[in-house]
Amino acid sequence: MSVKQTVYFMALVGAMAGLGCWAIQSWTGDFVSLDSKTVTVVVAAIMGALIGGFTVGFADHWSAERVVVRWVGAGVVLGAVAGTLGGLLYLPMLASNLGGRFGIPLTWLLAGGLIGLSTGLRWAGINRLRSVHALLGGIVGGGLGGLMFTFFGNRGDVFQALAYMLLGVGITLGVTLAPVLLRNGVLFFISSADPRAQNKYGSPHQEWIVQEGDQFVIGSQGSDRNMTMYARPVDVYIPDALIAKRHAVLFAKGKRFYLQQHPENAGPQGQPRSTLQVNGANVTGTRELHDSDEIVMGQTLLRFLSRKQAPGSAPRPIGPMGRQV
Repeated sequence: MSVKQTVYFMALVGAMAGLGCWAIQSWTGDFVSLDSKTVTVVVAAIMGALIGGFTVGFADHWSAERVVVRWVGAGVVLGAVAGTLGGLLYLPMLASNLGGRFGIPLTWLLAGGLIGLSTGLRWAGINRLRSVHALLGGIVGGGLGGLMFTFFGNRGDVFQALAYMLLGVGITLGVTLAPVLLRNGVLFFISSADPRAQNKYGSPHQEWIVQEGDQFVIGSQGSDRNMTMYARPVDVYIPDALIAKRHAVLFAKGKRFYLQQHPENAGPQGQPRSTLQVNGANVTGTRELHDSDEIVMGQTLLRFLSRKQAPGSAPRPIGPMGRQV
């Protein structure tokens, strides 16, 4: 999926989450009478749960082997906790009359930031800063969405539903656009002789955004081998029979980019057990990537595109778990 398509579908995810939140609130309001403070917390929790679950499920559907129920469940729980905290943080301000007309935008600014942070934790293994970027994006998106709700939410059910949808869109776009705007490079899927990889990523062509500090483990290891609750076994999953379970590591440092074979893909003499080439040359150690370099892994062709690169220090080697040492 391209960057533009990712942004579009994430906006759709946010709109669905907002509409679902409005529907649940409206339905429960017909049977349960709650005071305004409780409603504030409950609505924020529902929004966080829906955005957390939808975001993880959407991302895994398009870029992983399959949607894993426990990961979606973790996203729901973390999103609900973040939304609840956002609502609770606003209550003291509401009690002291500090909220005023901008009480709702402030509530969703806080909740959006925390929901963004909890959602960003899904990619903390790649780069811890992604959680910070998601937090900042959620703050901006939540604040803007809250303003929309303030001005349109009191004009009847249709406008209130629309306001909730805009609120969800604001948070998910804030979370999504942060890494997109800060990207330093993009890894493009071009083609593969393995029909599974070609069918999954060939149309539309998949793109993986690379930011400063990112470190992607690339391989074919399926999610059924993962033992953690909220992380992928590999960061870039390619279902190619000739790609090793953990094939290579792509990382960015000092605005420069490097490709290195994963230790699990190294033979006795350091040569790759499975094909790993850049522009036709075998990669046996660490290879610096440049704009428009073509990468062959197994039967799959990828292309790396970057922004202007700046001088930087030499990279550190990769340890046995695929992380820099």
